[in-house]
Amino acid sequence: MENNTDIIVLTSVIIVLFLVFIIATVREFNTISHSKFVEKEEGGPRAEMMRFIGKLFTDDRIDAGKKFTFINAIKPIIEDLLPEEEIKKE
Repeated sequence: MENNTDIIVLTSVIIVLFLVFIIATVREFNTISHSKFVEKEEGGPRAEMMRFIGKLFTDDRIDAGKKFTFINAIKPIIEDLLPEEEIKKE
């Protein structure tokens, strides 16, 4: 009989915790649905490097030979930042 009591108590605790999780999730989705989503600019080292590379190609003061030198120097760093799945796809 003790085993059944333990199982009943454990099951009731888990059910209560699961209901709390469901209620919190529904409340959070309601809060999110009423607020407006503001898209922010991507940040981090990878995003900054991509912006830098983009500026290299739009800057007319840098000649084409130097641009290729920069790209060849940065290419190993970009490959290190990519996940292994993207490297296998290429």
